Amino acid sequence: MPNGVDNTTNHKNVENLKENAKEGRDGKKEKEKDDRDKDLERNIDSVIFGDVTFKAWYPSWYPKEIIGEKALSCEGKGPGITVKELYICRRCFGYSKALVEWVRHCRCCEREVPGTKVYSHGAEGEGGGWSVWEVDGGVETLFCQSLSLFAKLFLDNKSVFFDVSGFNYFLLVHTSPRTLETQIIGFFSKEKMSWDNNNLACILIFPPWQRKGLGALLMGVSYAIAKREGIMGGPEKPISDLGKKGYKRYWGAEIARWLLGVRDTDRKKGKGMVGVERISKETWIAPDDCLSVLREMGVVEKAGRGKGTVERVRVDKQRVREWVAKEKLGLERVVHEEGFLEGYALKEVEAEEEEEDEEEVDEE
Repeated sequence: MPNGVDNTTNHKNVENLKENAKEGRDGKKEKEKDDRDKDLERNIDSVIFGDVTFKAWYPSWYPKEIIGEKALSCEGKGPGITVKELYICRRCFGYSKALVEWVRHCRCCEREVPGTKVYSHGAEGEGGGWSVWEVDGGVETLFCQSLSLFAKLFLDNKSVFFDVSGFNYFLLVHTSPRTLETQIIGFFSKEKMSWDNNNLACILIFPPWQRKGLGALLMGVSYAIAKREGIMGGPEKPISDLGKKGYKRYWGAEIARWLLGVRDTDRKKGKGMVGVERISKETWIAPDDCLSVLREMGVVEKAGRGKGTVERVRVDKQRVREWVAKEKLGLERVVHEEGFLEGYALKEVEAEEEEEDEEEVDEE
């Protein structure tokens, strides 16, 4: 059977997405939608995702056939809840208001996880395995549009739903150790070409799977990929309030692990000096982000500048340990390099190796 949606209702949804895609190509229109979102109320109450039900957090931009024309065009805060329950396919993220049509679709949808598996985390045969799959928004356009519309229910600052061709999507997938069934439970997106060196555009772990450390896993993967590409950066800003909390914990854990392990900070009774640039280079967290989280942690004091313009800080290891304990953070590595697909994203390294091989051939 073909992948994706094949019943009449969902065929209409496909056509609606195509129509909306034409309207959404203009970046200004999507920006206007983002601004209006701030004033709109929720228009979908709950979503049925596979066998799980949970509340939507923010207004959606599903087609008017789903949420009603008033929800998209009226002034003010909107009409409020127009859809009590929206049914979402857990495989292709197709959607319907009708239970019977949704059940019919789910029975025949054989959509496999799209894209390429680029990272494996844990043994799939021991307690369930996690993996990350890269999907090209320009190839799997309808899938990424449907995923983005679903994500908007839980992200207050997401504005790209239809023009997804400029993004890659990295899906967090769980594989059941018993049935080997796969389930997408979150993702992050990344611009294919970011002038600001952003390693992540938006990130979401679906609500039922939050507070399990999975957001940190996706953050870690985004930084590991950026390091493999040789690009120093961070998440697209501004970061949402929820995102700030997650990144504060991730950055803090990464920096704390390095500070507690480096010998430089053992000097002067555990209060040695270290350059912010060095912390950044070792953790691959941008210098500004390093400095901001170090200040929030309250574990450093300014120590002037070293050679040139390198800013230094004096680190108190005992206060680092106390902060880690207070925040209840684990200091184990989140991402393991051996989990990546061999050679994945090592473009610069491969180019250098090829140049060295050519030089050796010329010398011979």
